[in-house]
Amino acid sequence: MTTVVFAEKNKAAAKIAAILSRGDSKRIYVNDLPVYAFTRDGSDWKIMGLAGHITSYDFDPSYKDWRGVDPGSLLVAEPQKRITKVNYANAVMSLAKEADNLVLACDYDREGENIGFEARDIAGKMGKFPVKRARFSSLSAKEVNSAFDNLVEPDTNLAMSAEARQILDLKMGAAFTRFVTLSVREKARTKDILSIGPCQTPTCGFVYEREKAIRNFKPEDFWKIEALFDFNGIQFEGQHRKGNMRNPEEAAAISKKLEGCNSAKVVVRKVREQPTNPPYPLNTNEFLKRASKYFSVSPDKALEIAEQLYLSGFISYPRTETNRYEDGHDFKSMLVSLHKLDDYRDFVSRLLEREIIPRNGKKDGHDHPPIHPIKAASKAEIEKSVRLPNAWDVYDMVVRHYLANLMQQAMFEKTRLEIHVKDEPFDSKGSVLREKGWMEVYPYETSMEKLLPSVKEGDTVGVNELKNTKSATSPPKRLTEAELLTLMDKHGIGTKATAPSHIETNKKRGYFETKGKTINMLDTGYTLMDALGSSVPILIQPEIRARIEALIQEVEDGKKSLDEALDEGVVLIKRMYGQLTAGKQEMVSRIAGTIQDEKIAEDKKNYIGTCDQCGRALKIISTDKGRFVGCSGYPDCRNTHPLPRQGTLDVMRSRECKMGSPSVLKVGGGKYFWAVGVGPCFTCEKQKECYPPTVIGKCPQCGKDMILIETAKSKFVGCLEKCGFTCSYPTKGRVTLRDEVCEDCGWRIVRVKETGSDARHFCINKRCSKKFRNLL
Repeated sequence: MTTVVFAEKNKAAAKIAAILSRGDSKRIYVNDLPVYAFTRDGSDWKIMGLAGHITSYDFDPSYKDWRGVDPGSLLVAEPQKRITKVNYANAVMSLAKEADNLVLACDYDREGENIGFEARDIAGKMGKFPVKRARFSSLSAKEVNSAFDNLVEPDTNLAMSAEARQILDLKMGAAFTRFVTLSVREKARTKDILSIGPCQTPTCGFVYEREKAIRNFKPEDFWKIEALFDFNGIQFEGQHRKGNMRNPEEAAAISKKLEGCNSAKVVVRKVREQPTNPPYPLNTNEFLKRASKYFSVSPDKALEIAEQLYLSGFISYPRTETNRYEDGHDFKSMLVSLHKLDDYRDFVSRLLEREIIPRNGKKDGHDHPPIHPIKAASKAEIEKSVRLPNAWDVYDMVVRHYLANLMQQAMFEKTRLEIHVKDEPFDSKGSVLREKGWMEVYPYETSMEKLLPSVKEGDTVGVNELKNTKSATSPPKRLTEAELLTLMDKHGIGTKATAPSHIETNKKRGYFETKGKTINMLDTGYTLMDALGSSVPILIQPEIRARIEALIQEVEDGKKSLDEALDEGVVLIKRMYGQLTAGKQEMVSRIAGTIQDEKIAEDKKNYIGTCDQCGRALKIISTDKGRFVGCSGYPDCRNTHPLPRQGTLDVMRSRECKMGSPSVLKVGGGKYFWAVGVGPCFTCEKQKECYPPTVIGKCPQCGKDMILIETAKSKFVGCLEKCGFTCSYPTKGRVTLRDEVCEDCGWRIVRVKETGSDARHFCINKRCSKKFRNLL
């Protein structure tokens, strides 16, 4: 009798084999892939680890020609499942030839069940045999042995829910990506593929909405009156009760009224205790948010670390929606094990002295328990088994979260003072952590304590400072990955297992990136989302995707068949596709225009700036009849500006026009300057502001400033008041005007460096006794 077992990965297969064989398994190779063989209860066992999915859905090859196939036809085409990892499929069939029983032991979730069904279906080509399922939430010996002693039927609904997701995501992603990419290529030369994904796009949409709010934000000024109080040498702050005042006159009047006040009276003192509850047990979404927040680890990387910790037997299965422990969960055994480690011993000792009661949440995924430690391990053990950065940090957080959940509340003492300066009310608030409770074991949640002195109602306090501060409202902050995960969870975008991958996909596509803990929208992503938001808003909004996720859940729950879910899902996708085709012109106009403008901006010789009428790019356009500045938005935008008829044109990007010109040009190699949309700078009233003269020193004849004067053919120094006094300026070699001045006349020193000779530094004032002497 031979039992063949399929696990999801080789590491899991090795662990299961070691447990079931009590360490007496032998590694053999089937089709060059490792398989673990042993004898148990008189039967032969062989356990093989797969490599995740070994099959996937794709369209018939006749649909591969993007230009030859209508993208909309992909919505009704029937995708085919194909083997993508032939070596694994061949190994599965080889093992199946000698199997009497088949056990699926992949991760117990949608994808894991579906992967097991892939192996089952491939093995089924070799014959018929009983197929059972081993369900476990950790790779502990107790749980694995229990799972194989109590095998159950495979869950068809769970496997088919993953199937529904694969098919719907393929249809939508392929059809929408092709349509958008091909439509844009009709108007703009680009080889880029504009990827649209059913979860990827609304995920990017959350980042886009925040970025749009930031870009459109207009700050508003406000004033606040703050005081620095003093009581027995202890200083503390207070703010006027009116807070941020938008009326400067009101703030000024209060500030004027309080001038010279050096004392104030405590009118009200309120103290209350505020408990802070321990965290709920750790589910996947909460784990990802906390790992991102505490360690700046991306959700995708955090899940990879957690999975390796699970496969190594240190923590329970990390993909779970559950944040409550079942009745009868064995806390004591784990606590006794953790008591051996110095890092946790003191906390565990206190827990073992009393009744152990977790603070449970309300979510129960009916699949796995919350993420919790399975094995007590030192930092050295973790780093030896899981060779990934932050592996110990993640394990340590899981353990501390587990302990914190079982500990007492933290208790804060909150104090509020109402202090009157004359009759104007100021508020001062403080907080003191009186009982650390769970926060003692959980150092990530720090309290920002603000201490207040022990004053009583009626006490007089000193006023050390009163200030009326002008500030401005700030734009919204950029999203963090933790906040993005919260939005995705709230709106039903993705699942506990897939949410990190949707964030990572957007990064790979170049739509946004993370800097530190915040997410920055990139131009490509913003342009795409802006175009879709204006033409097909339903595509970047989460409602439709949330409904599709609900359909997938209904398949898992047995409320809908796979075909019913696919039919309803395709109807929803077709509705979005209809809006996409209807909004094609506006979408393409925005995206193609941005692509064109980006290419124009790369042409530093002709790019002028941004059109003040439509926001597109301005560039120098040359025709047989002359040259002018035109807008890339033509013919929709006909904004143009004239240019000088003759002379070379150089864009002076460091110059800023006081009259609002988008760019200043140097004409004829420096004959004069021209402001686009304004005209020649020498006729402008603000010329001296834009081009302040270079002052050399004082005129020895009239005492006014001597300035450097440049013409098309020469340079010289002349009097600003045109009294007639001039001096020549060096023309040979490299000439530099220094900051040092002549000791005799105060004129700035000139440095001249000619080829083949040393640099000379001298005064050019012809009435100075040190003229033309080398001074430095």
